[in-house]
Amino acid sequence: MNIGAVTVVLGLQRGDEGKGRFVDELASSHDIVARFNGGPNAGHTVVLPDNTELDLHLVPSGIAHPNVVNVIGNGCLIDPVKLLKEFSDIEAKGIKVTPSNLKISTSAHLILPSHIDGDKARESTGQAQGSTNSGIAQVSADKYSRSGITLAQALSNPEMLLEKSSQEYVDAVNKLTGFSIDTSLYVNQQLIDGKKILAEGAQAFLLDIDHGMYPFVTSSTTTIGGVCTGLGISPKYIDQVIGVIKATQSHVGGGPFVTEITDDNLLNSLRGKQTEVDGEFGTTTGRARRMGHLDLPQIKRAIMINGITHLAITKVDCIPRYGDHIQICTSYKDAGDIAPVSAEALNHSTPKYENLPSWTEDISVITNFDNLPENAKNYIKFIEEKLSTPIFRIGVGPNRDQVIKLTDI
Repeated sequence: MNIGAVTVVLGLQRGDEGKGRFVDELASSHDIVARFNGGPNAGHTVVLPDNTELDLHLVPSGIAHPNVVNVIGNGCLIDPVKLLKEFSDIEAKGIKVTPSNLKISTSAHLILPSHIDGDKARESTGQAQGSTNSGIAQVSADKYSRSGITLAQALSNPEMLLEKSSQEYVDAVNKLTGFSIDTSLYVNQQLIDGKKILAEGAQAFLLDIDHGMYPFVTSSTTTIGGVCTGLGISPKYIDQVIGVIKATQSHVGGGPFVTEITDDNLLNSLRGKQTEVDGEFGTTTGRARRMGHLDLPQIKRAIMINGITHLAITKVDCIPRYGDHIQICTSYKDAGDIAPVSAEALNHSTPKYENLPSWTEDISVITNFDNLPENAKNYIKFIEEKLSTPIFRIGVGPNRDQVIKLTDI
């Protein structure tokens, strides 16, 4: 029997690492792309070969590939009104969204209008957490207090749903009927049949509810364990685990940031323009991102917990924006070379830096590692050696073809 396998793509920093672009690239060699966590608070940008930009929130990043089935797993949180709007935006760019290429778990929980209202109310007070006002914390609280509503419950009892929402909301849920299936059963059947699945993580390591910088976290499992619970599969199927890191580290929202940059001139240089696809502004919120130097102790912790087998690094083309040298945090004073876990400990951590020479050449059109400037090659080798994990992809721009492929997986 030809048993299938799961490749996982996870963000190892604070989000916005560029996970979607690698999922889009790898999708063509997989049969299924499956989201296992998060909701419309996520934002993955995919740039197609014709420069069409797809701003995805809950729909998996394999949607542009006609022979790939996309799955929204039971670990995801669904706002049906926003999801239908996302369908429309995708279809307006010539990509079909049908029950044949998108399947939604009937066990996924629904974000109700009351959840969003509660989120907005909290964010307007002193208890604000810098959320996306998507109702994520509120629906998660209901889920774990066993008072939430799954898609299956909503479809079988529209009268109950109407009492808690509106007719527009009920109509949106009903439009998802054809997409709704037992995705755990579907995914396991496909694995038994030898199919290859690409599991796409939303948010990132430091935002994980258990292993992140609590309480400055999201409300779902963003780490490797979320793949099994969020899709309903056995860990025996997991083969490769790809960790995505960004050379120009960024963050939207509050929380400790050990290597944060406060120089306004450098920040403006690093962020770029909001109108640019790779500008450092939140895909979902539009907020300017906090920026920092690369933090290897934090990445080492993420590699350890997630069992990362390969690394992909993005925005290496933006490194010259730092100036004539690159500061890289290689350890913390009094904490060693693996970062502590708690927000309190991180708040009291001090980075120790090593400096590498930068470069001035434009590398955005380079597709072969040997053609990179010597300082760029040394930068990649330095990170790979310090993290003891092979780098298999180097992103040198936002487009699908702006990538240096070092090895296959």
